[in-house]
Amino acid sequence: MNSLFNPLRALTRHNDPLLAAGINAALMDAPGIKVVTSPSSGSIPEAEVVICDYDSGMAWTHHHRFRASGAQNSPRVVVITWRDSESDVRAALQSGVGGYLLGSCGINEFVEAVRVVGRGSPYLCEVAAAHVAISLTRTPLTFRESEILRLMASGLSNKLIASELNIALGTVKSHAKAVLDKLGARSRTQATVLAAHQGLLGPGSPLRQVVALRTQPATERRLPPSHRQEWITAQPTPVG
Repeated sequence: MNSLFNPLRALTRHNDPLLAAGINAALMDAPGIKVVTSPSSGSIPEAEVVICDYDSGMAWTHHHRFRASGAQNSPRVVVITWRDSESDVRAALQSGVGGYLLGSCGINEFVEAVRVVGRGSPYLCEVAAAHVAISLTRTPLTFRESEILRLMASGLSNKLIASELNIALGTVKSHAKAVLDKLGARSRTQATVLAAHQGLLGPGSPLRQVVALRTQPATERRLPPSHRQEWITAQPTPVG
């Protein structure tokens, strides 16, 4: 158990240098947490929690999932991001991210998230938790429906889908109708957009990337002035 005598070690790997400085300052002021630096050797750092931006967090979990000798030895990841779509949250959780926060979070919530994830439990901000909760209320697509949805999203007609899957045209129409009903869509186009937002088209889908760009600011490396100021003022004032 982490304590003042055995502090929780945290490493910051966020791509916004100013935000990273604010993160370190907030953690330095938190009892029972020790800020560590990344070793130059490139080995796994001596840290229980790593704080990242979205892309760095995804890369970190992917890399250390295969590199670490044991899952219990791998640092847990907390992501601070502006990407708030269901598909992004779903992809992050599936990749092994332990904490998901939006850039608008306060310092107290951030520190609490680091503590919770450091104890081995997940932490989701209100928006991310709402996405997860809503997704649990939906009727999941069957394997065949998911196949047809992806082909629909690729622009194939029902006739071409039937040929691609070697099934009857009537079967395709039946499955397509079920897909629209489950997604609450009125058209194939709307179904495709909803599926991309919910992460149902797979991580490699270009439509998922379009949704991510629409829900992400021009650059994730910039905080709105009000929230950026909160993190800046958290930095300790140099003495002398």
